[in-house]
Amino acid sequence: RSTTGGAAGTRRRRSVTMVTTMKTMVRWRGAVPRCGARGRTRSALHHLRVRAASKEAAPSSQHANTVPMPSDRYVAMNRFRVQDRAEADAKFEKRWAERPSRLATMDGFRWFALFRRINLDGTDLTEEQNEDFNYTSMTLWQDQPTFQVWREGDAFKEAHGGGNIKGILDMLISSAQTLKGKPKLLLANAYATQSLEVSESDLPKMAGGWRSVVADGKRVLDPECFMCAVDYVVEPGREAAFLQEASASISESRGAGGFRFGTVLNADAGKGADADVFTLSMVWDTKEQWEASRAGEAELGEARKTETRFFEGKLVLTTQKGA
Repeated sequence: RSTTGGAAGTRRRRSVTMVTTMKTMVRWRGAVPRCGARGRTRSALHHLRVRAASKEAAPSSQHANTVPMPSDRYVAMNRFRVQDRAEADAKFEKRWAERPSRLATMDGFRWFALFRRINLDGTDLTEEQNEDFNYTSMTLWQDQPTFQVWREGDAFKEAHGGGNIKGILDMLISSAQTLKGKPKLLLANAYATQSLEVSESDLPKMAGGWRSVVADGKRVLDPECFMCAVDYVVEPGREAAFLQEASASISESRGAGGFRFGTVLNADAGKGADADVFTLSMVWDTKEQWEASRAGEAELGEARKTETRFFEGKLVLTTQKGA
């Protein structure tokens, strides 16, 4: 073979490699949150399936469901299946701790945490639970328009691979090492939100709008909060009554030690099979403080309680307004 022929072959191989890489990037960017929910499995918070949608077709909280009242927050949650193997959780959390982000500087931002699902008795998750979404990033926004500004802006690109080839490839490699499948987005309207304000001295340590936390990728991060999330199925026409009862339940918890905030989530998915699933979510400083009150577990009127889940939160971000 001639030297010229070898060089041409090399150029062809490089060309094929670049095309393959760009195709991979397109597929990944298609998996970046641009979706709503459809169908129903077991949970409004963790089990709604999603369908792809363009930014222009992003759901509007004004007509998202049959709830006869406006939402008071807008919530974006990415759900992840982290591999069930040694150090996968710790590596996943390290990736989050070290990502570039200025989330807390965005207008309309209220609260964030990366939640890891746990069992209340401290036992390991079952095989079935591990096949479910075992990590969830949860961001509360003042409303849907402020979320949309974040979603369409440079700050979003920076936090999801930086918008350049190297950043996206690094994200792909990291995901392949820790995740089972792609993340799934759930967008939700939040109702009856009640939050305590946060003193300046109690704000998390941040640098440029993101947490300043050291993660070694070998040990999971210490928990910074605890969440109890309870799913209810609400009959059509009973939404207002249910939300009134849920609001009263949250109000009763406000005075308890360790309470941070409570809210009720309903998937922003348009009218359909998911509109009757509501999740009462309460966040506390610690699991022990929640256990002292067992808040959020009560039956609420005629609503049917279907499932309860527990999570420990990491990398908490907020403002003095709280959630």
